[in-house]
Amino acid sequence: MSSLLHCRRVCLISSLRRNVGDCVFNSSPVRRTPVNLGFLVSRRTLCSVSELISVDVVDEQNPCLKSFTVSYLVDSCGLSLESAKSNSRFVKLVSSKKPDSVLALLKDHGFTNDQITNVIKSFPRILSLSPEDNISPKLMFFGSIGFSTSDTAKLISSNPKTLSFSLNKRLIPCYDSIKSILVEEENVVKCLKRGYRCFSLKIAQSVSSRLSVCRELGVPDKSIKWLVQASPFTFFSSEKRFNKVLNRVCSYGFDPKKACFVHAMVGFGCTSESTMERKFKLFQRFGWSKEGFVSAVMRFPNCVTVSDKKIVYTMDYLVNNIGLQARDIVARPVVLGLSMEKRIKPRNQVISLLLSKGLVKKEDINYFTMLKMKSSEFMDKFVLKHLIEMPQRRQSS
Repeated sequence: MSSLLHCRRVCLISSLRRNVGDCVFNSSPVRRTPVNLGFLVSRRTLCSVSELISVDVVDEQNPCLKSFTVSYLVDSCGLSLESAKSNSRFVKLVSSKKPDSVLALLKDHGFTNDQITNVIKSFPRILSLSPEDNISPKLMFFGSIGFSTSDTAKLISSNPKTLSFSLNKRLIPCYDSIKSILVEEENVVKCLKRGYRCFSLKIAQSVSSRLSVCRELGVPDKSIKWLVQASPFTFFSSEKRFNKVLNRVCSYGFDPKKACFVHAMVGFGCTSESTMERKFKLFQRFGWSKEGFVSAVMRFPNCVTVSDKKIVYTMDYLVNNIGLQARDIVARPVVLGLSMEKRIKPRNQVISLLLSKGLVKKEDINYFTMLKMKSSEFMDKFVLKHLIEMPQRRQSS
């Protein structure tokens, strides 16, 4: 009897599919327009199909319905045809009602068309989420902690899967954990703006252990706050990665009680050991020893984050144009972080002009001090002062 019932069911489903196929496949082709949301087949036909057959079965058996998803992604969301076809695997649309409301919600919250396209491209499943239950509460949460609508749009478009995280189990605990360290809401917002992917990290689970490790080493709370705000990914990275960076910093001899320790954490956090070796070889070309390199890193940890091109460009100019000794740069490596075009070259040109006119003596110029001066101080000492003196000298002569 069960076999007979099974055969009857198979026959009914086959007949149903043939009828549905006749209804959908025999419809005439429909022109696509960029803004029309009711294209290809009528919503009534699509809804009746979805009521009878599961979405997965429809997608396999009914190319017309799959085409609806692709067309919606192209015409309403701005995806390319190729991208739409690829992303149609992750979202199945049987009607434009819900995705239309999702797009409308994003636009109401200040998302630009490009940002919406980026969100859909990275997280197409958002079109199947409930705007009222899933999306709107999260957007309101970001507004409640101090994000403007443009800040929220930038955060979501930079990391769209943030909207897939639970508000109560991930987003709020993440915010509360960071706030427990930084205290001031303004600083928490700055931290989150600097690291949009913070919500992707399991911060609530790691904050206690990270604080314990740092405090046991003697890192002051002030330095911990700086590290969290400057590089939340370094502090909240996986336990394995965090410990690896910590061990490398300690192996260089950085004192945990000094600010350079957390600066090194940031620098080493984004620099692999192979990259460190490559940086050393670049400096070695200018006469740096291994000890000198380590010494420079301890004085200015960010020197390892300077690009290879800038290292060569800056070192070559400082040594061959200004005439500084490579060993002197080891003692003052902070100059490697200064802009060549906005500071080093323009100031050297001013000093060269003053030297050529005899307005200053070379032995009176400390290039490192001159390069580190604030712009206002440099202008007063080397520009405005001599602009006043030059007319007076002409008159006296």
